[in-house]
Amino acid sequence: MNRRLNLDAQLESTLENNSSRRAFAARLDMTIKRAKVTSSRVARSLGVPERDVTLWRAGVTVPKSTDCERLSALLDVDVAWLCAGQA
Repeated sequence: MNRRLNLDAQLESTLENNSSRRAFAARLDMTIKRAKVTSSRVARSLGVPERDVTLWRAGVTVPKSTDCERLSALLDVDVAWLCAGQA
């Protein structure tokens, strides 16, 4: 529960900071490319519209913490690194 609160706070901060959103988008885009999956596949796996994934990859919006956790599991990367750039 505490980890989710920390992740929610980090994502909220990311929403307010344009450079943080771009950094998140770059990590997500790179990870999706390395996993050799499409935005459509990611969207279907998460149960979200493909447009959401496209906006995340472009740095326009960021996902909710639950979506970040599912993204990290799907793409096999650490959720703290994916969402906040922390090791």
